[in-house]
Amino acid sequence: MTVHVAIVEDEQLHTDTLKGFLERYSKENDITFRIDCFNSPVMLLEKYHSDYDIIYMDIQMPDMNGMEAAKRIRALDEKVILIFVTSLAQYAIAGYEVRALDYILKPLQYYSFAMKLTKAIWRLGGEDEESIRVTTDTASARIRIRDIKYVEVRGHMLTYHTHDGVYYGFGTLVSQEEKLQEKGFVRCNSCFLVNLSYVKGIKGYTVFLNDGTELKISQPKKKAFSQAVKDYYNID
Repeated sequence: MTVHVAIVEDEQLHTDTLKGFLERYSKENDITFRIDCFNSPVMLLEKYHSDYDIIYMDIQMPDMNGMEAAKRIRALDEKVILIFVTSLAQYAIAGYEVRALDYILKPLQYYSFAMKLTKAIWRLGGEDEESIRVTTDTASARIRIRDIKYVEVRGHMLTYHTHDGVYYGFGTLVSQEEKLQEKGFVRCNSCFLVNLSYVKGIKGYTVFLNDGTELKISQPKKKAFSQAVKDYYNID
């Protein structure tokens, strides 16, 4: 398992301590960490991509308060795990506003750090069962499977149409069909893989999704797709 971590901390001593803790945890638990360090939240936010699994965020920083930075990150990324690093617990308690997982207090202690990292890893593991990672040549993001309405293929580019917007990634529709068919996804033609939970109805060779989207059903897929919808909704 590889976990992408960002450390946002303006004091090098604490940055080095967190990196050391992650390296120790990696050896003890056979988990690989990719670590990016920022001495300012502004640097993180300038080119933020939703490809971090965990962000360790100092709260008291000179150019931008960590809580304000966390609010901006949460507006961009609903899924990343936030853990605050602070010397004052009363600041961290306000983390519920940005759905922070936890906080660790300075001076940093490995035992407390490891316990809370284990909780974060457990959450990531739980999400992995019901999510997929979409990767391009410049970024990656984790998408919850239940949020995907349908997947579209054009050439070697996949487009994931979700509640949160559109995500793009490389791959084939066949590979995604193999991953998602047990989660209620079925092809309606050679270009679309549809999440049956969003199907509102079928009329002729058109499938209607509950957000108003209309997708064409091909002649070869018509019988199997219609039957899959009936089976999914227990329609005789």
